[in-house]
Parts: sequence; structure tokens; C-alpha cells
Amino acid sequence: MDLQLDRNFELEFGGDDEDKKKVAYLNVYCRVTNMFNFQNVLNVYRATGNASDDGYLAASQYQTSIQTQLDEQSFRDYYLLKVQNPFNLGLPRTIRIGVKFDF
Repeated sequence: MDLQLDRNFELEFGGDDEDKKKVAYLNVYCRVTNMFNFQNVLNVYRATGNASDDGYLAASQYQTSIQTQLDEQSFRDYYLLKVQNPFNLGLPRTIRIGVKFDF
């Protein structure tokens, strides 16, 4: 769910004479995307159906291979960094506040 609030202001400047009077418009807005900050899952790993775990570190058939690494804990940490793909989840809540000037 997204939300946008905006307000238009009419600005008049120049002389009091109708021919010399200029009009410009100022728009002030606030736009919130993903208002409730849901984690929108875009992709999942086939083996687990999870967006942040592919199941390799927990699978019993790969435990010997993991344990024979030079530093098991470092291997697990680096593997988790690789597996947690930020593109599997949608964008978090973003808030934009701005001003638009039309003349």
C-alpha cells in the first residue's frame, strides 16, 4: 500500500497591473511507498521455498564437506552472505518529501 499527499499553492508576482502579473504554481508533496513495511518476497530458493536460505548449510549430505573446510565457521558466515540475496525481497518503506515549482 502506497500513500501520496500533496498540496498546490498558486503564487502571483509582478506588478499590480493585470498585464504584468505572473502566476506560478508550487506543489508540496509527501509520498510513502510500502507504507506498512512488509517484506515482499520476489524470489525463493527451490529447495527450501525460502528467500534467505537455500538449505545447503543444514543438509546432512553436505556436513562432511562443510566440516573439512579450513575454518568451518568462516565458511558458514561467508556462505550466508552469498545466499542472502537482497534482490529476493522487495524494497522496504521509502518516504519522499519534495517540492515542485511550475512556471
